[in-house]
Amino acid sequence: MKRLEIISLRVSGCLEQQARQSMRKFCRIVKKHHLSDAHFSLSGANFYVHGSIPNDLALVISSQVQEGKDMRTDSGVYMADLLKQFGLVDYNCWLMIED
Repeated sequence: MKRLEIISLRVSGCLEQQARQSMRKFCRIVKKHHLSDAHFSLSGANFYVHGSIPNDLALVISSQVQEGKDMRTDSGVYMADLLKQFGLVDYNCWLMIED
């Protein structure tokens, strides 16, 4: 089952560049380890900016999970906590329903 962890961040204006750097760095690390390590649990991570609200950013982490497992990954919890230093964080997990 596919899991998405969506971490949205409303950044204080003066901290936006630092927040973007942290999110980009995390995405690069996930991509590097996913491609080189078959046992790495995260499938991918992508960084987004809101189309009309300049200080709204989002990090979307995808992974595979078995039913009954914890919804949140350690990496997702870590990033949500890390990003709180830059502004308001909202952290949600979603599971894809497969027919």
